Amino acid sequence: MINKKITCSGHKINLRSLRFEDHQILKNWCEEENNLDYFPNSNFLHEIKSKTWILNKINDKNGIYMVIICRKENKIIGMTILENIDLNNKNASWGIYISNNQYHKFDYCFEASQHIINYAFKKLNLNKIYLNTLASNKRGREFHKQLGFTEEAVFNNQILVDGYYTNLIWSSLEKKNWKLMLIQK
Repeated sequence: MINKKITCSGHKINLRSLRFEDHQILKNWCEEENNLDYFPNSNFLHEIKSKTWILNKINDKNGIYMVIICRKENKIIGMTILENIDLNNKNASWGIYISNNQYHKFDYCFEASQHIINYAFKKLNLNKIYLNTLASNKRGREFHKQLGFTEEAVFNNQILVDGYYTNLIWSSLEKKNWKLMLIQK
């Protein structure tokens, strides 16, 4: 990871860098109901079961992987990531995942997203963050729009889900638009 000692504190959540011992919690996430319905990479929840996956992420020189901790329960409830960080072109891929339906409330996701996006733009001085989401993930797409992301492209029939091809949406958020959003709130 670019920085192995990142922590952020919020009202409802804390973020901290991924640690090897988190593997015990992460490996159970694929057991949660409907968790595979929203991922362009349907292997993600199976990959995190592997100790190799977590070691690769901890040692990734172009990524930041943070667990999301519910402050009230001091429990890991998800993960947010910046991957493929390109400091020359000042962009990175972003994602967020909340493991359990009881934490899918807007405020947990929003607060964690704000922290990592602020980190990307302020500390890493990135200009753009991008993401991919399934066209069928209406809730996720709406959430991304509320954060200021703009849908830029559609990759038709890109991802095979349950035996059918579905479209993949490419979205991005530029630093200047993030600043405007913060001013308007």
